[in-house]
Amino acid sequence: MKKNGMLIGLIVVLGIVAIFLVSKRSNSSIKKELRDFAVEDTASVDRIFMVKKDNQQVTLSRVGDHWMVNDRFVVRADAIDNLLKTLNRIRIKSPVSSSAMDNTVKMLATRNTKVEVYEKNKLLKTIYVGGPTQDQMGTFMMLEGSSVPFVVHIPGFVGYLSTRFFVEEKGWRSTTLFKYNFNDIKGITVINPDEPRSSFHLLSNGNNQYLITSPDGAPFPGTIDTIGVRFYISQFEKVNFEFFADNLSNTTIDSLLAAKPYRSLILEDHAGKTRKVVAYKRPGFGKVDAEGNTLIWDDTRLWALIDDKSWVVIQYFVFNTLFAKSINFMIQPK
Repeated sequence: MKKNGMLIGLIVVLGIVAIFLVSKRSNSSIKKELRDFAVEDTASVDRIFMVKKDNQQVTLSRVGDHWMVNDRFVVRADAIDNLLKTLNRIRIKSPVSSSAMDNTVKMLATRNTKVEVYEKNKLLKTIYVGGPTQDQMGTFMMLEGSSVPFVVHIPGFVGYLSTRFFVEEKGWRSTTLFKYNFNDIKGITVINPDEPRSSFHLLSNGNNQYLITSPDGAPFPGTIDTIGVRFYISQFEKVNFEFFADNLSNTTIDSLLAAKPYRSLILEDHAGKTRKVVAYKRPGFGKVDAEGNTLIWDDTRLWALIDDKSWVVIQYFVFNTLFAKSINFMIQPK
């Protein structure tokens, strides 16, 4: 009995060793460069091009300290950081099983996102990103030049990675509206069509010197509240809109452009660049107030046209203090 037990144990051990050696030989027969998905130095990556089989595509380009999408708009910092970290941390979880090989290859051939990663303007690698595994704990991927797909994952992350490789331009665009250092701001103009006398132009002359006039240059009576002005300027350090209003119809846009704006704000920096926000009231869309009365106008949000090209939705809560009045900055004589 003892001999039989030892014999069975020996057979089991030899079987495990054989499986290990076969697996190792199988994996080692695939060149390293055809299974090396990770990008080691993402700081050197300066362009990422992604395209789907239906020809939807997007180009992300590094420009100085930020990224641009399709050379038109600033990229969301969180989205590009997430993509770069994904490219850096992905690892092979397992080879695709032989039983699933044909279907996986077909899937990658017909439904994939082709991802080209460039380093110093040279193509570093091309990855074909497929869908999730059945348990949604891995993602099918294959490198260009290889006919062998793998299941890829990020160690410690629960889920799949396909959704990080999206090609919709809108999803990549930053929602940052203002992002200025205090000393970068040269002037701010706020126009209030309902109260023209409250409209103003604020000019920063440096060394804590400010000038506040009406938009046409007429001075206001009183002394400038320097502390109040400095606090106001500091609020432009980081301001975001809520979301893009891409669902606005041409009819609605024409109506808004023909209507009187709620507020207009123009900020100019010392480099001569401007950012313009023109806000318009939104209908109440059936909302009611605390007494149950139907609101004619939305009391929490506005439509806004940014730099005469992009329609977005902004919140009163965020912008009420930015849409200030001239009286907020003047100490009236007693």
